[in-house]
Amino acid sequence: MAKQLPKQVQSAVAWIKGNTLVVAFCAIIIAVPVVSYFAADWFGQGIRSEAEKKAKAYASVTSALNTKVDLPIPGGDPVPLDGLPTQQTVAEFGELLKGAERNADAVYATAQSHNTNGGTDVAGKSRHPTIVPDAVFPNYPKNFGDASKVRANFVKALNAKYQELLKQVNAGSPPDGSVLRTSIQTEQDRFLLDRGGIPIEKLTSDDRKALENRLAQARLIGCNEVAKGISFYADLNAFSVPSEEDPAILGLFKDMKDVASQDRLLFDLQWQYWIASDVVNAFAAANGKGGAVTTDPVKRLVRLSILPMQAMAAGSASTETNAVMAEDSIPTEEVPLEDGSAPVTSQPGVAIDAPLGKPVVDTSIDAPRDFSKSLTGRVSNPVYDVRLAEVTFIAETGKLPQVFDKLARENFMTITNVRLTPADVFDAARMGYLYGVQPVSEVTATLETVWFRDWTSVLMPAAVRTALGIQSATPGSEPASDTTTEAQGS
Repeated sequence: MAKQLPKQVQSAVAWIKGNTLVVAFCAIIIAVPVVSYFAADWFGQGIRSEAEKKAKAYASVTSALNTKVDLPIPGGDPVPLDGLPTQQTVAEFGELLKGAERNADAVYATAQSHNTNGGTDVAGKSRHPTIVPDAVFPNYPKNFGDASKVRANFVKALNAKYQELLKQVNAGSPPDGSVLRTSIQTEQDRFLLDRGGIPIEKLTSDDRKALENRLAQARLIGCNEVAKGISFYADLNAFSVPSEEDPAILGLFKDMKDVASQDRLLFDLQWQYWIASDVVNAFAAANGKGGAVTTDPVKRLVRLSILPMQAMAAGSASTETNAVMAEDSIPTEEVPLEDGSAPVTSQPGVAIDAPLGKPVVDTSIDAPRDFSKSLTGRVSNPVYDVRLAEVTFIAETGKLPQVFDKLARENFMTITNVRLTPADVFDAARMGYLYGVQPVSEVTATLETVWFRDWTSVLMPAAVRTALGIQSATPGSEPASDTTTEAQGS
C-alpha cells in the first residue's frame, strides 16, 4: 500500500490543481528575473564585444585618415600625402616611378655619351681618345724591356696628341725671335739703303728716330700677321707634358714593385689630356670660327694645371679622400692612404700579368654630396670621379661671360672660383703677344670636372682601380657584354 502524503501537502496539491493558472503565473514571476539576469549578462557580453570591435575599427580608420605618408621621388624631395594611399594612388605612383626611371636612364645615357668617346671635339673627332692602343697600355707585358718601350711610346704619343689638339683649334705662338730678327734686319738694311747705304752709326738723330719707328712698325706687322692667322695663343709650355728624357719618366720601373706607380702615372697623364682637351675645346668654341686673336674673346692660354686626384680610399665606402695621383702628374714617391696604411701596388688576388676583368660599377646608387668640400657638393664616389683644374688665361674683359658659358657647357665643367687682374698689353706686346684694342684681363679659374666611372674604369689599369676602390669581376664570370662600354674602351 502506497504511502500517503501528509494532509497539508495533499491540501497544497489539491489547491495547485484547482488553481493551475495562478501557479503558472507565480512560477513565471519567480523564474523570469532569474533567467533574465543570466540572459542579460550573456547578451551584454556580445554587445560589448561588438562595440569594442567597432571602436577599434573606428580608431584604425581615424588613425589612417590622420596618417601622413611621404611618397619618395627619385632625385627630389618626398611628396607628402594625407591619409593612406588607395590602390589607385599606389598604381598611379608606380607608373610615375617607372616613367621617372625611364627618363633617368635616357638622361644618363645622353650624359654618358657626352662624357665619353661618344662626344666629339671641334674637329669632329673623338673627344676622349686613348693615347695609345690598349695593347700598348695598360695591357702590356709587365717586364723591364716592355715597360721601357711603353713609357717611350706613351710619352711620344702624348706630346703628339697635345700638338694635334692645338692644331685642331688653330692655336699658335707669337712669331719666333729669329724670324722677327730677320724681318727687322731686312727693314733696317732697306732703310739704310734708302739713305745712300751709309753706316748706321753715321745716321742723324732724326734718322735714328725714323729707323726706330720703322723697325718697331716692322716688328708689329710681323706679330700682327701671326695674330690674324690663329684663334688664340697656346703652346706645350701651357701644359704639364713630360718629355721622353724627363727624369721622372726615365726613373720609372726600376723594380717590379714599381709597376703600379708607373701605371698610375701613365693613366693620370692620359686623364689630364682629356681634361686639357675639354678646356681647349671650350676656348675654341668661345672664339668661334674664322676670327683672330685681336678680335676673339680668348687671347691666350697661359697655364693649365690639373690638381692631384682626390678619391675614396681603396675598399672604403666613405667619402673621405686621399691623393692617389701626384701633383702635376709627375709623382716621385708612393702616396700613402689617409689611414696611414701602405699604398696598394696591385689589386688583391690579381697577379700582375693576369687578365683584368670588367670593372664592377653600380650606376644606380645615389651619388652623395658634401657641401663642405665645394659649393657644388660633388665629391668622388662610386658613380663618378671629380677632378679639379686651375686654368690661367687672357681674355677680353667684356666677353668673359661668354667664355664662362662655353666652359660650363663643355663636358660638365663647373667654375668654382675666379680671380681677375688687369693684363698689361704693352708688356705682352714686347713679348710678341697682341691682344687687340679692347681691355683684357688675366683670369685664373678653378674648374670642377666630372668623369663617369662606368667608362673610365674600363680603361684603367689594376693599380688605378685599386687606388679608387673599384672592384674587378673575375675574368670569364662577367655578365653579358655591354656593347656601348666595350666600344668606349676600344
